[in-house]
Amino acid sequence: MRRISTFILVIPVVIAACATKPPAPPAVLPVPLVSALMDDRGSSTRPSPTYSIGQLPAGYPAALVPRAPARIVGGMTRNGETIAVFADSTRRLAAVMEQLFEQHGYVRPQPTPGSGFSSGSGPYSSFCGDSGTVSVEPLTGANRNAARVTYRRGQGRGSCPTFGVSPSVGQLVLPELKPPPGVRVLGSHGGSGSSGVSSSAEMSGADLSATTVVAHYSAQLVAAGWTAEAPAVSARVAAQYFMAKDARGGTWEGVLMASGSKTSLSVSLTMQPRVTP
Repeated sequence: MRRISTFILVIPVVIAACATKPPAPPAVLPVPLVSALMDDRGSSTRPSPTYSIGQLPAGYPAALVPRAPARIVGGMTRNGETIAVFADSTRRLAAVMEQLFEQHGYVRPQPTPGSGFSSGSGPYSSFCGDSGTVSVEPLTGANRNAARVTYRRGQGRGSCPTFGVSPSVGQLVLPELKPPPGVRVLGSHGGSGSSGVSSSAEMSGADLSATTVVAHYSAQLVAAGWTAEAPAVSARVAAQYFMAKDARGGTWEGVLMASGSKTSLSVSLTMQPRVTP
């Protein structure tokens, strides 16, 4: 009877020992398998990626490594792009990395203003530096204590999306025109040159009115300092004449027009420099 009791007492000890046994270390994925999973087609001319575990990947700037308690998980380098993964217990790595970018001279591009019916670009998630661009992305789920940092070697600050082409001297700059509530801009495009500047778009919505749409955009142009005449209105077409000044004081004139049905409208704004006789 004593032997049976002793055996029964040993069972919980064995179970407890098994429960506290550390899990087996994860298997390291072979490089060919990782490469095959990432790429759906091979290329004999494209260099193979290089991977690192527990250390910085090749080509990653050493200055952009967060301090402890953050640690290096690993990374990958391929085609001028280096990805490094860091982790810590604070779950604030993304904010920490962005501060680190700024401390070492990287800047976030300013949003690009829109023109006419085309909206602007930004805000941007990447930062630009003299050697390239860098961005950070916090991970989610079970890996939410980690962040992925992507560094791309490039043309320095010239590769930043903010540094767009400035308008030519004497060129009229169209203000960004916001659509009415509930109206969807399906597509827009524009152009500019010595002979004029234009912007157009296709819009959809419920119970659209050419007159209402022209009045909506007219208010924005007048608020930007443009001068408007009375609109010309018909059943499905509305047009309004405008005058505006460029940065040098030159006079431009043109027409804002909308036409179409109750569910689809085409809008356009075309301005040309006034020719002095």
